[in-house]
Amino acid sequence: MPPKRAVRRALTSLPRDRSYARRWYRWLLPRVTGAHVGTTDSNIQWAACKWGISDNLLRAIAVHESTWTQYDTYPSGRCVPNMGCGDMITEPTYASRKYCAFISQAGHNYEEDYGRGLCPETFSIAGVKSWQDPAWGRMPHNQNGTFPFNRNSTAFALDYLSSFLRGCYEGWVRWLDNTGHGRYAAGDLWGCVGAWYAGAWKTPSAKTYISLVRGDLDNRTWLQPDFPYEAPPCSDEFGCPRSRVIRGGSG
Repeated sequence: MPPKRAVRRALTSLPRDRSYARRWYRWLLPRVTGAHVGTTDSNIQWAACKWGISDNLLRAIAVHESTWTQYDTYPSGRCVPNMGCGDMITEPTYASRKYCAFISQAGHNYEEDYGRGLCPETFSIAGVKSWQDPAWGRMPHNQNGTFPFNRNSTAFALDYLSSFLRGCYEGWVRWLDNTGHGRYAAGDLWGCVGAWYAGAWKTPSAKTYISLVRGDLDNRTWLQPDFPYEAPPCSDEFGCPRSRVIRGGSG
């Protein structure tokens, strides 16, 4: 579990953004803790129960985001894209250099892997974003307060995802209005699922994401016989990912 005080300090000390409802900062973020220990599925059930979100919906989002992988790495420590880290910054800027240098202080130097100012924007089983573009609102080190908790804790990642879905469903993410097609309004959970990915309301990319998650939900992908054996292939350059070794060889 991540240190409770550190999580609270990171999330509640963020600059207040009036494009969120007051309850986002006063009630919602202070409740995000990641304070649970258990298997991946028990973490899912805990987060679903805590926030009143369907556990199967969380399972389906986790399938699409990471194939239920919290943070997979190669032997060097380099993270495996789309298996717990992703949305790589590909064009370095002053802002991204500041962000990448900051997250590289917490256990692994991502700039050694990708170059100065180049590193993952998101981490975890649920694709929780850490990167904060200054254009969205200035925050320390151009990160949104989730790192390194989202990388290190499955429970935190699911807690944070579920809190976003709940807050969005309640109508508290006001900046989503006028970001896409139609007006953002409370009570549209699938619209919120799309916003989790796209950062906008019912845009084409959001709708595509919704369709993919619906497919995994309908198919119960996590219950299919081959799902436990899905793992990224070995790399000639980086070796075999940790999950490939754990799941039984590199064949």
